[in-house]
Amino acid sequence: MHYFIFPEIDTTLYQASGSGNTGLDEILEIQKTMNKSGGNVKVSRILIKFNLNEISSSIVNGTISSDRKFYLNMYDAGSKNLKVNQNVYAYPVSESWEEGQGFFEDNPTTTEGASWNYKDGQTNKTPWSGSSTEQQGGAWHEEVYASQSFKYETEDMRMDVTPIVNKWLDGTYSNNGFIVKRSGSFENVDTNVDEGNTERFGDFKFFSRQTNTIYPPKLE
Repeated sequence: MHYFIFPEIDTTLYQASGSGNTGLDEILEIQKTMNKSGGNVKVSRILIKFNLNEISSSIVNGTISSDRKFYLNMYDAGSKNLKVNQNVYAYPVSESWEEGQGFFEDNPTTTEGASWNYKDGQTNKTPWSGSSTEQQGGAWHEEVYASQSFKYETEDMRMDVTPIVNKWLDGTYSNNGFIVKRSGSFENVDTNVDEGNTERFGDFKFFSRQTNTIYPPKLE
């Protein structure tokens, strides 16, 4: 038997926009841009959070079994120029954050809500800190993660995130949602990590919870 819940908040963090919030956009992106010579690499990452209260109750009353599995489902919204083979990773976010009410195209930029630079963006803007190695672009626990390998023409996501959800359910971590990204760090130029090298991987685009389609993200 399968159960599905929908996200309560989601957004994309764009390195290029700094403090710009995109909490109301209908599309979530894992993006990597650079100039023609391969320099000035800019990336984006997805934040998405689900309320687990119903799941916790269902486990207690036995509706969901002790050997359950959890999958993060996200649906393609026009991904483009994707490399034939690549991996995407999810980590548990280590700090609370606010979805915000901005759009990517806002002019002037909306800065209230989570952005690359800040986790809230209110009057007293709070920078990301947490346990990740970076001070911007989110904060996450690195000890547990999930991943999915994408092959040519495979663009929908169905990632097994059981290890992460179990950490939330047993109280090891507070549930601040997932950060979904490519491997590595944009700050470290490394040919072995996708964010830190100059290889072009294309743009993943997934429908957000604000979509007017029948394809919002789901936790299964």
